[in-house]
Amino acid sequence: MKTKKVAVVTGGAGFIGSHMVDLLLTKGFEVRIIDNLVGGREANFAQHANNSALTFEKRDIRTIKTTDPIFKDALYVLHFAGIGDIVPSIEAPEEYMDVNVRGTIKVLEAARWNNSSKFVYAASSSCYGLAKTPTDEKHEINPQYPYALSKYMGEQTSFHWNKVYGLPVNSLRIFNAFG
Repeated sequence: MKTKKVAVVTGGAGFIGSHMVDLLLTKGFEVRIIDNLVGGREANFAQHANNSALTFEKRDIRTIKTTDPIFKDALYVLHFAGIGDIVPSIEAPEEYMDVNVRGTIKVLEAARWNNSSKFVYAASSSCYGLAKTPTDEKHEINPQYPYALSKYMGEQTSFHWNKVYGLPVNSLRIFNAFG
């Protein structure tokens, strides 16, 4: 009997994360979503309600443990969870750092301890500040707000886990997603 490929998608009820869930399910993956529904909605994956390959847990990523069963046998961990927006990050910087940096560490550790083959981090183009366009990856890093800094720190933390622990990491610096 062939085992299904497993992927964990944090923030899988959000706009971008739910599209990743759609794609993974069409590719034959068993998909496990972790989302606290602060920025996401169950309606974003409701079309898969009867799909036995989909599991959803309403939780905060900061509660994840290295032994968390949702990560068992996860080939891929796709980390889209976090909080965004500029002005609220100025008003609540500690919350942004806690979720976007410490929360990312929780997800990285679960991926590492469960021997995941790939960790994908949803970074932000906000790390460039008010950049000239077109903007490429060689542009100066210049975060202007706590949100931008927290996402950049999460990205750098992910790369550090690759360097120190050998966890294969990719980072996607997303620019103004819409749909």
